[in-house]
Amino acid sequence: HIISPRHTRIVKLYKDPDPIFTKYQIEDQIASIFANRVPLKSGGHIVINPTEALVAIDVNSGKSTQETSMEHTAYTTNMEAAAEIARQLRLRDLGGLIVIDFIDMRERKHKHALVKAMKEYTKLDKARISVGTISKFGLMELTRQRISASIEYGSFVPCPHCQGKGLVPSAERLSLEFLRKLRSEVLKENITQVKGIVPVNVADYLLNRKRKELLDVEAKKNLTITIEGNPAMQPGESRIICE
Repeated sequence: HIISPRHTRIVKLYKDPDPIFTKYQIEDQIASIFANRVPLKSGGHIVINPTEALVAIDVNSGKSTQETSMEHTAYTTNMEAAAEIARQLRLRDLGGLIVIDFIDMRERKHKHALVKAMKEYTKLDKARISVGTISKFGLMELTRQRISASIEYGSFVPCPHCQGKGLVPSAERLSLEFLRKLRSEVLKENITQVKGIVPVNVADYLLNRKRKELLDVEAKKNLTITIEGNPAMQPGESRIICE
């Protein structure tokens, strides 16, 4: 009543025993906001990838192949995607430069219709939006006013293991790094035993794919090497104990 008196007549107290978010499937809708892939009713989908420089959106027809004409399939999928993209920009509060890779269309009238539709769909947005034309590569650029930080900014933190890249080093790369470190460590004198402690996947790779390299080090330095996998270790961590 204090915050918005004019809405007191339409606000009702929820008294059902079931959680309100569960009853009205709000949790599923919230979860969908954080998904990169957004399905379309036609069977296609869009993929949203925010980066520091821009927001990249890719439109794919997927299983949307019921139309006999590829041009018509591209047009109908793009039109459906345009409406969903405009909606997702509002839901996720994405701002700055946005580049959309629509499915390629040859007909100029279809390209004009798509640009016109995007302008209409974005009229519902309270943020200022400027919609550009479609380039010869099928890309549409638009800018959206940054009203506040995007919903992802307040809901996620950079991954401590991949430094926000979304990728971690492969077992092969980590194994090669370990072998270089091992060869350096065994240069010390009076070493008869070496124990290497690494993540489990790296240990498996070393013992199965790099066993020959380990045997070569043992033979050249006349020592014994033991590899142990530690499930608590993160990618990039390793220990070498020389005795």
